[in-house]
Amino acid sequence: MAALNKPDNNALFTYKRGPDGEIVAEENDDIPANKEEGQKRWRWEMEMRFIKGEDTDFDYGTVDGNDEYDDRMAEDLDAEEKYFGAETPEFVMGEDGVKRSTSKELEGETGIQDF
Repeated sequence: MAALNKPDNNALFTYKRGPDGEIVAEENDDIPANKEEGQKRWRWEMEMRFIKGEDTDFDYGTVDGNDEYDDRMAEDLDAEEKYFGAETPEFVMGEDGVKRSTSKELEGETGIQDF
């Protein structure tokens, strides 16, 4: 009876109560038009429940602890960004580690034709 008085907002199935406490019928928008739409809604609910970690029949620990399921490409990109982000550009720091003046005029060829 407590579940009827205090419904869980995260429950898979929800219902509405009228002013006298009676359960109100579903609105037409809540009823699937056909079997395919009902299956589509059911599949979406199951996927969301799985993604939220609420599927009690699935052992999430075996997947979380297995390195074979990790996204290696994303990990490599993160490591690459970290590496290049920590690197100091050579045009600011010389090879000897001394900071060069950024106000100095560029010397040599710039790649721009001057004629």
